[in-house]
Amino acid sequence: MLRPPDSPAVDSELFRLLAITFGAAVLADVSMVFGVLPFFFVNSLPERLAGLFAAAAAGMMAAASLVQLVGEGLDRAPGLQAWEVAAGLALGALFYFLAARWVKLHEDFDVASLRKAGGARAILIVAAMTVHSLPEGVAIGVAFGSQEEALGVAVVSALAVHNIPEAIAITLALRAAGVSTRACMGWALVTSLPQPIAAPFAAWLIWIFEPLLPAGMGLAAGAMVYLVVDDLLPDAFEKADATAVAAMFIGGVVAMIILGRMVGL
Repeated sequence: MLRPPDSPAVDSELFRLLAITFGAAVLADVSMVFGVLPFFFVNSLPERLAGLFAAAAAGMMAAASLVQLVGEGLDRAPGLQAWEVAAGLALGALFYFLAARWVKLHEDFDVASLRKAGGARAILIVAAMTVHSLPEGVAIGVAFGSQEEALGVAVVSALAVHNIPEAIAITLALRAAGVSTRACMGWALVTSLPQPIAAPFAAWLIWIFEPLLPAGMGLAAGAMVYLVVDDLLPDAFEKADATAVAAMFIGGVVAMIILGRMVGL
């Protein structure tokens, strides 16, 4: 079922949705700044702290994905229709996997002479972070496209927290390659640009094609869960002890569930 034909009221509703989605995605992108700011005052941050940040972000993203996105998707596709959510979940994971694989197969990719400043590793880091921001932007768009603003707030909050340790990781790697802290901040923001670019487009698609919503929620959740398992948790376990990682992960889950209740989910 498509949305009704264009009318001033429909156009106004769609414009409001896209504006809110874009603004929320920009806020998630700007949160990268908080991961870079400490490096203007110190040379490095303890690896353990970065690992604990990653664990907390993983917990928040897992809760936002499986409790909120998948839960809302199942509510909208009850009974046997739940296969739509399951299929979306699998496709989201595949989407993220293919994006990561593309990065690994294009190690000679260069942008704005970053290779010259920091070498091939700097290019690979920025390219990898940029490509994997795309499914995150889709997740934001799907959440807001459901017209459940509370769900959108929860997803953006989880991604904003996730962006902080991500920015720390980018800065640590680029500084080691000889890139200045100021340039690190610029590149950190660039890596999250796909979020405000993809989010309004995904919201528009979900708004126009309402039947896509359950599968779209599954797709967004699948991409986020793959990110948690493939990137955040391994990084956390590498930098901090298992007990602390587990505690921070659970703390992130609890924080996201509480946030969800506070905003009405």
